[in-house]
Amino acid sequence: MQVTPPGPVDFVGRRLELAAVSVAAKSAAEHRPSVVWVEGDAGSGKTSLLRQALRALPQDFTVVTAESDEFASDISFNLLEQLGVRQATAVFPAGLELLEYLGRLQSAGPVALAVEDLHWADHESRAALLVAARRLSQDRLLMVVTSRPKPAPDDSWDRFRSDPSRCLVITMTPLTLAEVSEMARAGGVSLSPAAAERLYRHTGGHPLYTRTLLSEFTPAQLAGSDGNLPVPRSLAAATVARLAELPHGARSLAAALAVLNHGAPLQVVARVGGVAEPSRALDSLVSTGFVTWQAGNGQGLLDFSHPIYRAAIYSDLAPSRRQELHRAATEVTSGQALAHRVAAADTADDALADEVEAMAADEARSHHFGTAAAHLLSASRLSSAPERAEARLLRAARLLLAAGQTAQVNALRPRLEECPRGPARSLVLGMVAWDQGEPVLAERLLAEAAGLGGSRPLSPGLVAETATAADALAQLSVVYVAQVRAREAVDAASAALAYWPVEPSVERTATMSAALGEAMLRGAPAGLERLSGRLPADPERAEPADVDLVITRGTLHRYAGHLAPGIADLRAAVRLARHVATTQLPRAHLHLSQLLFDAGEWDEALVQSRVALSLLSDERRTWVEAQVHATLSRLLASRGQWAEAEAQLAAAQAAARELGTPEATGTAIQAEAALARVKNEPAKVVEALQRQANSEDYGWSKISSLVWTPTFIAALLDLGQVGAARAELSRFRQAAAERGLSFSARIMALQAYLSATEGRTEQAVAEYRESIALIGPHVPLLDHAMIHFGFGSLLQAVGERREAVDQLREAYNLLTSVGAAPYAQRVEEALAQAGIGAPATAGRSPLDLTDREGDVVSLVAKGLSNREIAGQLYVSVNTVEYHMRNVFAKLGISSRRELRGVLVAQ
Repeated sequence: MQVTPPGPVDFVGRRLELAAVSVAAKSAAEHRPSVVWVEGDAGSGKTSLLRQALRALPQDFTVVTAESDEFASDISFNLLEQLGVRQATAVFPAGLELLEYLGRLQSAGPVALAVEDLHWADHESRAALLVAARRLSQDRLLMVVTSRPKPAPDDSWDRFRSDPSRCLVITMTPLTLAEVSEMARAGGVSLSPAAAERLYRHTGGHPLYTRTLLSEFTPAQLAGSDGNLPVPRSLAAATVARLAELPHGARSLAAALAVLNHGAPLQVVARVGGVAEPSRALDSLVSTGFVTWQAGNGQGLLDFSHPIYRAAIYSDLAPSRRQELHRAATEVTSGQALAHRVAAADTADDALADEVEAMAADEARSHHFGTAAAHLLSASRLSSAPERAEARLLRAARLLLAAGQTAQVNALRPRLEECPRGPARSLVLGMVAWDQGEPVLAERLLAEAAGLGGSRPLSPGLVAETATAADALAQLSVVYVAQVRAREAVDAASAALAYWPVEPSVERTATMSAALGEAMLRGAPAGLERLSGRLPADPERAEPADVDLVITRGTLHRYAGHLAPGIADLRAAVRLARHVATTQLPRAHLHLSQLLFDAGEWDEALVQSRVALSLLSDERRTWVEAQVHATLSRLLASRGQWAEAEAQLAAAQAAARELGTPEATGTAIQAEAALARVKNEPAKVVEALQRQANSEDYGWSKISSLVWTPTFIAALLDLGQVGAARAELSRFRQAAAERGLSFSARIMALQAYLSATEGRTEQAVAEYRESIALIGPHVPLLDHAMIHFGFGSLLQAVGERREAVDQLREAYNLLTSVGAAPYAQRVEEALAQAGIGAPATAGRSPLDLTDREGDVVSLVAKGLSNREIAGQLYVSVNTVEYHMRNVFAKLGISSRRELRGVLVAQ
């Protein structure tokens, strides 16, 4: 796709800015993608700079452009449709689709994507474009965005543009005096220094204002040097004043074009404006420079040369004239006819309100919640009955919350609070309060909406009486889960689910809360039981809309220690998330990484952790940040990468302190203990985990995993604290049984270690044999290996050399298969004491690759194609190909087959 910018225009100054864009383009051509943010007030020259920069690009660049429309800002994904992303329903998948499209274009050379007036873009497109910008890696892409200053309050672009490592910000400053003189000369006006000074002082160096005055006045008027220019200082006022001098037909054309708000054939504009001789009127209007005229195909296209002219003219129209023109526009437009009818309505119109509400329902069914909300707000304004207006307003706010447009809802908050008290009002305001970090107010309002209080307390067996009450109870259950109030979460969720017919979104929210609440009360298996029957056993058959439920089930499998089912669920959830919206994607990658680590797939576990971290960096989702850093620390430490592991541990501890949740704090503690375990420092293991062991019920609720407990008990035995170890082992057995968790092999191995420490050698040998017999598919590889190591060490101590060597070799083979060098070294030492050297197949020589190259290689080893790898890492295929070329060059190979050979030889 080649989009050529408009032809040359007079352009002055901005040399440094153009040079900066040129440098960014050169970097992009060399696989260092660049994002340039050009910001400035209306008329400051953003568009001129952009077009001049695009014209200066090398010929091999493919240029793609899109322009936001102020009056389409409430149409979901409107901007993205200009870029070929069709029928999008969720931000993240839409951003990935855009990234894939831009990646395909790069097969022909570098690409420049130019997006004008991002401040007017619809919320969904703006967010999806940011997804693509954040996922750029080694793409040959230059992205240039123009915007007014100060992005929207809920706009993550503000954080992105503030990061100089990711975005170059160009701020449009006023023209200098010399540049004002240069602009005048380019327009055929030679100004004396005094006249140039006067024009500069009058316009403040504002480019569009300067250009407007140069077009409006004669050279003689501009060349004078005495007094001030006889025009208003406001550009809008100057525009209106200039327009007032034109013939009636030209003014009518301008007014009609302002109402249509897009380029249109001259005859169409003339029909709306009631202009009998449009050709004559056109000549006068074009002479102002306010509009452009592109002849062709027998029907020329008329449009404003800058949105600021349109805004000035539209704002100056009398209300009656504006409505008259909107009514005329309904006769000549199709897709926007309803919008013009709404704009033309100067009184309540219930029939029109009903039409707009029906359109809102259609958009909501397509998951275009922002567009649906905008229609409902219009319907509210058109409603004659206050109660219908308020109901539509409240529903609009509810849809905006579903669309994640919290800033817009906050702007509506005063109007929402003015609505009469009632369940719908309490529901919406309760959700707003929860979103704004006001949990006490949120709980009170949601309880009101649910009809709770007095003679109707929250209790088991409660049934929601209305759809609004069911919605409120589902939202209330989310509050209770976040506050670890498990019993209340289950009761609220159950009451919501008891209502019939329950809305699908309400059912999903309540089902998730019920499962998590049950897990908190009775352990992860109880939560899984609550989900049984709700989801298909095969997660690949799950509906995309159920992605959060699939993530929840995968998470519970992880807490329950079910490796294969958990991995299957979370892999499926990651695939589903490419089609629907979910905020839980980082958690899916986090728990997938943890499960893969336990399953012995450490290379991919590292990939998944890094993907989770990249998603967190994008969205600043701190609620799992500590867990991701902790998981990375454990992975890196287990391979002896001490410096990196300690850096990740420090990040986990900092995130846990910032967030302060029990889950984050507990995970950081476990990471600290894991690092000490790898270094064989049992005292530090005990010091770290003693805090967790001292907590009631071994953690913040019964949902918490007990995987750290065997490490704690083994460290106590390492230190000779036999009594404490015996007590903790008894407590561990009871806790595992209460939660329905299977730790039989690990409990038996700990019992064997305890028996050996107490001198009951024969019993210890028998218990180790039983432990090994109990090892099943859910026992983590590291624990599996260390059971063999412990048994081998005991056999060696009692003189059973042959069997000891067998056990130690088994441990060694398991550990070296995943690159667990620190653990493998201990086994090597034990084998050396038995007079046995390390097996010839031992060891993994690290490849000299970057983290991202290592991730790509890990996925190649699993047989994934470049396209599949790009999907896993959320980058473009072009980026994967770049890393593959680098890997081949570093290893001196030229094919994937040779690469797999290198990996096997490791």
